Amino acid sequence: MIDGIESGIGLGQAFPEIGAKSAKPANMAGDAGKFFGELVSKVNELQSQSDSAVQALATGESQGLHEVMIAMEKSSLAFQFLGQVRNKAIDAYNEVMRMQV
Repeated sequence: MIDGIESGIGLGQAFPEIGAKSAKPANMAGDAGKFFGELVSKVNELQSQSDSAVQALATGESQGLHEVMIAMEKSSLAFQFLGQVRNKAIDAYNEVMRMQV
């Protein structure tokens, strides 16, 4: 016997965002702000780690050039990603502003 969707696990349990009530626009804006804040802080943290790795290599504290290069590439990719996310957010904002009401 095959149970229907109504019995057992419903869509609201499998996908909580479908079962949840719609979010308020102010809450969504706050979530976007929180997301961008966390993204910027993570990129800043990776930049700091890269700087400290370069400094450790220059002073002779570290012998691993490959580790320094990996840290530098991580910070570079994170910064490029941040730039692309910013560009997409600006494009989305401009698209919304062009909408006719």
